[in-house]
Amino acid sequence: MKKIVLSILMLFVVATAAIVSCDKAIPVPVSYLVETYQDTFVRNIYIPDSGNFDMRILVQFLSGYNQNKITLKITGLPSDVTVTPDTVAALPSYVQDFVFYTNHATHGTYNCTITGSTSGEPSQSYNFTVTVIDANCATPLIGTLTGSNACSIAGKFNYTATAIATATPDQMVINNFGGYGSNTNATVYLNCDNDSLSIPSQNIGNGTTLSGYGTYTSTGMVIYYNATKTPTGGSDNCTAIFTK
Repeated sequence: MKKIVLSILMLFVVATAAIVSCDKAIPVPVSYLVETYQDTFVRNIYIPDSGNFDMRILVQFLSGYNQNKITLKITGLPSDVTVTPDTVAALPSYVQDFVFYTNHATHGTYNCTITGSTSGEPSQSYNFTVTVIDANCATPLIGTLTGSNACSIAGKFNYTATAIATATPDQMVINNFGGYGSNTNATVYLNCDNDSLSIPSQNIGNGTTLSGYGTYTSTGMVIYYNATKTPTGGSDNCTAIFTK
């Protein structure tokens, strides 16, 4: 009788263990995204040839098992550009600042990769470019410029202007902007991140108020602007092309 009871108990224990074993949770692979903070992708970056640049990256947890660390590693940088850290690991979601350092780095555009990896799963690659530019984006444009205007009222005409450096980086003053005279000066602001420029509304002298926007390269600018003459109030819309 005792043997029968023991046998029944043993069968009960084995069955219970099997049930527990079958119910054991199996971790679901983690799903995550790597992107520039407050973006939905890894953004291309522009860094000064001497100085530093902070690239803030978000590792966003989407679903699955989030108790394994996600490792990020940056590769593809030229020898004269360094990043700290180049590798980091943490539990998702998390934000990491990668700081790029340069000291007279060679200008150019470099194809780089952020690789995300975690235990037991395929790695994920996110490609972006690093472009090394002048610490002051205005520097290549300083000096004599050849201007060519196409205006709705004044028509087409050519002239010479001069880009003058200021104490503020990424900013210049253009003398004789739009061919309005040697006593006129327009302040232009450059955005190094997207090669755009802006001219907030300003009185440039010679009775002319103007504002505008445009794009630039290291060898020239294309600017769309509106100019108003005072006191007559005459207004003209122009496209100005400057070449170095």
